Amino acid sequence: MSHVAVIAVVAAVMLVGLLGVFIPVLPDIPLVWLGALAYAFLIGWGKVGLWAFIAITVLGAIGALAEIWGGGVGARIGGASLWAILGGFALGVVGFVVFPPLGAIVGLLVGTFAVDAWRLKDIRKAAAGTLGMGVGYGLSFVVKLLVGLMMIGIWVYWLITG
Repeated sequence: MSHVAVIAVVAAVMLVGLLGVFIPVLPDIPLVWLGALAYAFLIGWGKVGLWAFIAITVLGAIGALAEIWGGGVGARIGGASLWAILGGFALGVVGFVVFPPLGAIVGLLVGTFAVDAWRLKDIRKAAAGTLGMGVGYGLSFVVKLLVGLMMIGIWVYWLITG
């Protein structure tokens, strides 16, 4: 495969990964990371490749943590119980399977609300926890988008500097 073809394929993979931030059905940050790894193996590390890949890996870890912890931390700040958070995540998985891609988000919010509304018998407290979950999820979305753009930017720097 030619150098130009590898760059085109890696760029396409990374762009699909970035698109995955918007469409939950697609992998996101891990796909951008895999594109950088494939570039390293197919083209080589060059002068800055190792450092660029380390930076891409660290950013990828930050993006993954944002996704994992964002909604849960927001929910806890909003007052949601651990059971509500777990219920939200479980219903989010069901929603993802039944009605992708929006079903994951709807399931996450409905599950969080339903568990705390049932457990606490207080709709206002359940709504506050659900709002926190939504805000946390929204913030994790922004972090993942910025992280994905930075990862691609570092790869472009790596590509230009060799």
